[in-house]
Amino acid sequence: MLFAIFFNFAGLGLFCWLLYALAVDALAFFAALSIGFAAFRAGAGTVCAVALALIAGVGVLTLIRIGVAATRSWPLRLAITLIYAIPAGVAGYQLSGAFAGLGGASGLWRDAMALLGALAVAAAARARLQAASSRSREMMRHGRRRCPSGA
Repeated sequence: MLFAIFFNFAGLGLFCWLLYALAVDALAFFAALSIGFAAFRAGAGTVCAVALALIAGVGVLTLIRIGVAATRSWPLRLAITLIYAIPAGVAGYQLSGAFAGLGGASGLWRDAMALLGALAVAAAARARLQAASSRSREMMRHGRRRCPSGA
């Protein structure tokens, strides 16, 4: 019985982590779903639709990361970051509001928790995008690194 309770909490924690990780990449996920469903409705098979959805999601994520890493002007970088973080914030708002509603919170508390969740998810999306772009910029700046021994 004790193991069942432990595994139930672990499964719930994993589910929450998965949903918030999905909310952070909401723009890429939405693009993947849109392309996948459009391909499926157009007559592509299930495997083809899933493959197109994966390519679209990875493509959107890659284009945004390249756009942030390649641009030097901060207004353009901010605009690209906002294009990525605003859908994440909306998804975080909806997700946090739903979880707060499951807990039985009243309307005002549910909205407050949803707003905090939206801010947290949008900040996580922005931080993840900035970290990936700074690593890419560092690699582009230094090129290929040489071994310390000179070999």
